[in-house]
Amino acid sequence: MKKYELLLVLPGTLDEKEAGKQVQEIKDLVNANSQDIELNNLGKVRLAYPIKQIRYGYYYTLVFNAEPGAVKIISDKLKLRADVLRSMISHFNTNVTAAKKIAYSTNEVGVTTMMEKEESEKPVHEMVQAQAPAAKIDLKAIDDKLNEILDNNIIPGV
Repeated sequence: MKKYELLLVLPGTLDEKEAGKQVQEIKDLVNANSQDIELNNLGKVRLAYPIKQIRYGYYYTLVFNAEPGAVKIISDKLKLRADVLRSMISHFNTNVTAAKKIAYSTNEVGVTTMMEKEESEKPVHEMVQAQAPAAKIDLKAIDDKLNEILDNNIIPGV
């Protein structure tokens, strides 16, 4: 048996109870074809682009052990579900886990690199604060402008 990770995106139009119910059904479907299931709720996040006119989605990951044939069955059954915006099954990399610390550094040219953080380093939020510009950025204004652009199909500069 190999370890796999299933990433699910459910519509953000559902409330949290409905999303939890849908995830439980999917967890039962995965449980019927695998074992050692671990469910992680990643929360409700704005999608990079609308899918079926939906802009937000609930993200979940399921880590499980299964045979390759069972993974195909799970994938086929997930494709038949209309309530799943996106799903992706991949091999679970045990060397990279959520518990590992990751640090980002940006050089003079502006290239950002990701590396494993050592325990003796400062926390990432302190590193980001040290590199943050002095001027405050109004994220609400940026979000409102993005919504206006997406709603009216306005392309700035054209």
